[in-house]
Parts: sequence; structure tokens; C-alpha cells
Amino acid sequence: MNLTKLPEETLYSIAQVNAITGVAKPTIRFWEKEFRSFLHPQRTVGNQRRYSRTDIETIERINHLVRHEGYTLEGARRKLESEMAADAESPLANDLHLEKLADTMSDYLLKKLLAKSTA
Repeated sequence: MNLTKLPEETLYSIAQVNAITGVAKPTIRFWEKEFRSFLHPQRTVGNQRRYSRTDIETIERINHLVRHEGYTLEGARRKLESEMAADAESPLANDLHLEKLADTMSDYLLKKLLAKSTA
């Protein structure tokens, strides 16, 4: 299923997540324990799980890694951790790149302006 069609603010029951992902309810519960750093379902007053679109995307990713790419649970956990680390570093790298580009552009424009004023 195309998860981008799911509303971001809606929360889903475990039965709905099962229907969306095809992952069995006991497996979802088990993965919730195994991937505590990545799955954070909310709980209702009656202690029922409610999953966000982000949780569902994570379940889809775990399912793909384990069932289609042959990762072990530990391997899938490490892969998710490395993806998170890369995502976390990416904005910083982009900021540094943009800063350097801005400095280069400023230097270029300043040199051009100075060249015009001395000519």
C-alpha cells in the first residue's frame, strides 16, 4: 500500500496496521519490543496500541529488511540505526555545504564589485 496516502495525524489500531502492512498482529507486538528505539505506538485509556503513519512506515521497513532482504532482527536494527545516523548527519552536511557556497558567492561578488570600482 502507498503509505503517503495515509493521513499523518490519524492513529491506527493494530488490526488496521495488520490490514495495511500484512504483518501479523503478534509479529507487530514482538517487533515493538525488539525495535523499541524505532516503534513508539501511543496507548489509549484502555491500553490499546495506536500507531502513527511513521510507526507504520517503520513496520514496513522492518518487514522489507527481514522478509525480503534476509536481515536478521539484529541486522535490521543495525541497518535502521545506520539509516537514522545518516539522516541525522545529512542536514549538518547540507548546512556546511550551503555555508561554503554562500561564502564563495560572497567572495566572488565582492571581487567583482571591487573590480568594477577600480576600473
